[in-house]
Amino acid sequence: MRDALERPEPGPTAPGAYALREENRVSSASSHAQLPALDLDVHTAGLPAEVSFATATYPTADGEHTCGYLHAGSQADPLIVFLHGWPELGRSFAGLLPRIAAEGYFAVAPDMRGYGASTVYADTSAYAIENAVADVRGLISALKPGEHAEAIVVGHDYGAPVAWSFAAAHPEMCRAVAGMCVPHLPAGASMTAHVNRSMYPEDTFPYGQWDYMVAHQQMPEKLAAEFDADVPGFIATIMRRGNPEQMTKPALQAKIRSRGGWFPDGVPFRERDGRVLSAEDYDALVASLSRTGFAYPNAWYRNVEANAAFTESLPGGGRIPQPALFVHARYDQVCDTLGSTMAEPMREAIPQLTERIIEAGHWVVQEKPIHTTEVLTDWLSSVRQEG
Repeated sequence: MRDALERPEPGPTAPGAYALREENRVSSASSHAQLPALDLDVHTAGLPAEVSFATATYPTADGEHTCGYLHAGSQADPLIVFLHGWPELGRSFAGLLPRIAAEGYFAVAPDMRGYGASTVYADTSAYAIENAVADVRGLISALKPGEHAEAIVVGHDYGAPVAWSFAAAHPEMCRAVAGMCVPHLPAGASMTAHVNRSMYPEDTFPYGQWDYMVAHQQMPEKLAAEFDADVPGFIATIMRRGNPEQMTKPALQAKIRSRGGWFPDGVPFRERDGRVLSAEDYDALVASLSRTGFAYPNAWYRNVEANAAFTESLPGGGRIPQPALFVHARYDQVCDTLGSTMAEPMREAIPQLTERIIEAGHWVVQEKPIHTTEVLTDWLSSVRQEG
């Protein structure tokens, strides 16, 4: 998600097993994390028959970046790129890719940096949004070289601010843009300014449901160690179907610092939620995160100042002129865009905005793949008609 907290309170970074180096910018392959080889059989198990795996390597400010991605359809067709969030993989979109390809698109879902088959960097600063935007630009240029370097970009969770930022930074390469669950926050917008204070009184919840983001600044090693201690249980616990009854209660993520962690007494669930994750998806995600650990995926949350500066540098402070879609998940307890004013800055910054609501929790793509596809294809049809 976008790190646009109103009152960031970064804590000291202590050395330890989960500490990341804090250089301002990675500059060579020597800054790549040293990890065991990825088991591609597990990584690609159970994918739809129409979906294939490939890699692309291209230069970025970090040196050569390798991007592992899934794809469906003909590369000659218009490109659409799906960007996952924390803590997922490109295969989160695997169920959508064949359906989108059938509409006449080359549908691609990369593993974002720090995940899966893509380059994992050892530096915290490598996970700033500006670098992720460069990855997307490089991938599009590799798949559609020359004058054809253009795509529609769709993001979910932390993939959404990358998609929004890419659209604002490179309008010449972005035909249209869509975000799910996390709305666009242009320059000057603050997440805490839009917290639902009837749910999260400021004296008790100064950061509202975004307390977990502050926790990533203040206790990064502790959080990574907690998640790494039980990757299967952590994934089984957080990736569950949306629950309407939870929408009337403060989210667990609003209490991370006061609790001393997400689940200091142990995770409450051991079995995956089959309504969200297939056995193969679960195994692939657990294997990937067990290989990398959580320090690198969590580092996406630790670039508050760099991300704010990048947004300030975007044309028009992040104004997006292209056709855009935002998907609200009605039962998303943390990214609650229907019971708060979180979507207001986005509406002001995107003149051509379409909004749709899906009756699902945060993991909307996996929970409601058919409805999500219908919403996307309906919007894509309108974009195509506009030329």
